[in-house]
Amino acid sequence: MISVRIRLVLGLILLCLNGSSCVDVSANLARFERRVDWIGQGQWLKADTHIHTEFSDGKHPVSEVIARGVDHGCEVLAVTDHADRALGAATPEYAEAIEVARRQHPGLILLAGLEWNVPPWGGDEHATVLVPPGPDEFLQLADFKEKFDDYDRENHDADLAGEALRWLEETATSGKVRPVVIYNHPSRKDTRSTENINDVLLWREVNDIVVGFSGAPGHQAGESPGDYEYDESTIDRWDPVVARVGDAWDTLLQAGIDVWGARAASDFHRVSASGFSDYWPGQFSETWLYVPERTPEGALQAYRAGTFFADHGHIVREARLTVDSLGLDRPAEAGEVVSAVEGARLTVDVWGVVPETDWAGDANQVDVIELIAVTSDGARVVDEAPAEESELLFSTKLDVPPGGIVLRARGRRVIEDGPDLLFYTNPIRVTARHVATGGEFPWRSMTGTQLLGLGLCALAVVSLAVSVSQKMNTSRAEP
Repeated sequence: MISVRIRLVLGLILLCLNGSSCVDVSANLARFERRVDWIGQGQWLKADTHIHTEFSDGKHPVSEVIARGVDHGCEVLAVTDHADRALGAATPEYAEAIEVARRQHPGLILLAGLEWNVPPWGGDEHATVLVPPGPDEFLQLADFKEKFDDYDRENHDADLAGEALRWLEETATSGKVRPVVIYNHPSRKDTRSTENINDVLLWREVNDIVVGFSGAPGHQAGESPGDYEYDESTIDRWDPVVARVGDAWDTLLQAGIDVWGARAASDFHRVSASGFSDYWPGQFSETWLYVPERTPEGALQAYRAGTFFADHGHIVREARLTVDSLGLDRPAEAGEVVSAVEGARLTVDVWGVVPETDWAGDANQVDVIELIAVTSDGARVVDEAPAEESELLFSTKLDVPPGGIVLRARGRRVIEDGPDLLFYTNPIRVTARHVATGGEFPWRSMTGTQLLGLGLCALAVVSLAVSVSQKMNTSRAEP
């Protein structure tokens, strides 16, 4: 009789843990589908990888621009002069100036690149091209410039962009490190920002060398942030593809295409006492890379993996979006993909360190955190709250909807006369799978204490079973 009761109690516990029947519990647990190996072991580096010098339409030598970027805390910089074939980018003199700057700043990661006039738009659409450093990097850039830059060509062939992306992957990949292309100021000359959706879709049909958008364009020092003086305007200094919920970035994420938009570069050209002027690299706009190692290769890996965030005005440090669910050995972070059962409970947190003062030395705070969710039904702000005065700035709980969910976050410092200062994270994707057994996912609303209690209960019953079994064996052995 005692043995039967023990089996009954064990069966009830398993029934509670699994919802309706005794199956493999792990089938209902969340798991990683794409994991970034260096999460928890990397380091943060401040970057600006869109700057110009006297080798194109900038007004300052490489040495001065790099020195000022270092003064403003940049640990990763890239010289990306325009690739117009009549200009000086990717020439031997360009290479020598960058190599001299590397020797002058041995602790700096200094990448060589170009600003590509993307076919078939002549000089209207631009992208940052970054290649892994090595003995052939400048030859590769010179070859790329000659073959694929679209400025001042007689014929503007859309297929040339695809050829360029294939060429980069085949020619400029170094070991496991691949080139990176980022779409600069994507909506500046568009009639509608959503035109960028088809552009990225076409490029992604070729390969994934294009990793995403420069969500915050440069040229932030002027009266028109980003120099957006056409049909589209920036929204709180950010391009509409990122700042307008449901625009191009969210549409691509909804389609299952993981691209990154949390990049804020200076697009530095000049500092002038009168007329057009820019902020120096790192002075106002920041992109923070979470890298596996402090090397050029590590920086490119971070851009490709999505392990970075960006801000204006130095309002936050070490900003992290995390998603946790039962079964994960650690919370997921930006750039990662998690698989969870429909209806599973997610804990979504935004972390960050808020400096006491901002870029101008004024008192600083982050006022509100907004969580943006992309589902099969569209994109919207699903939760917002005043930022907490701790490293955990925001926390909420969500259930995984059918079709899954993609989450990204932004933090806002309200400026009375506007525009506000914001930071943006890259997204985390949670795919949905059906529950392994019929019925509702059983423990999605249970607290850790409740789960611990269930585990202790099961352990106690097992111990009781062992004890009773030993007593019964002893009883049978007695004469």
